[in-house]
Amino acid sequence: MPAPSQPRKFHVMEFAHHDEAAAFVAALSRFLHSPKSGSGGARKAKIEVWARSPVASEGVLLFLSDTALTAAEKAFSPVPIARVVKRESLPDECFLIIEGGVTPAWGAAEASARLSPP
Repeated sequence: MPAPSQPRKFHVMEFAHHDEAAAFVAALSRFLHSPKSGSGGARKAKIEVWARSPVASEGVLLFLSDTALTAAEKAFSPVPIARVVKRESLPDECFLIIEGGVTPAWGAAEASARLSPP
C-alpha cells in the first residue's frame, strides 16, 4: 500500500480563545478514534492539523488538511473556515498538533496543554 501523500493546502480556523481551540482539538482527536470517523481504512492523503498558538491569552489558528476538514465536518458540521493556505504558507511558528493514525484521543486538559507554548 502506498504511503499517504502530504497535504498541499490547509483550511484555516480562527479561535479567539485558547480554550475553544483546545476543546475542538480534543473533540476532533476523539472523533478520529471513533468508529464513526471511518478513518480506519486507507486514505489517499494524511490527516494533519497544524496549530499556531503563540500565548494562551491570544487567539489560536488551526490549519486543517482536506481530510481533517472532511472528518471535522462529519462530526461537527458546519466548520467555520476563514481561508485556505498552501503548505508553504504555514507560519514558521506553527506545529503539528494532530496526525491521523498517530495522535491519541485527548481530553480538553491535555489538548490545552499541547496547544500552550513551551
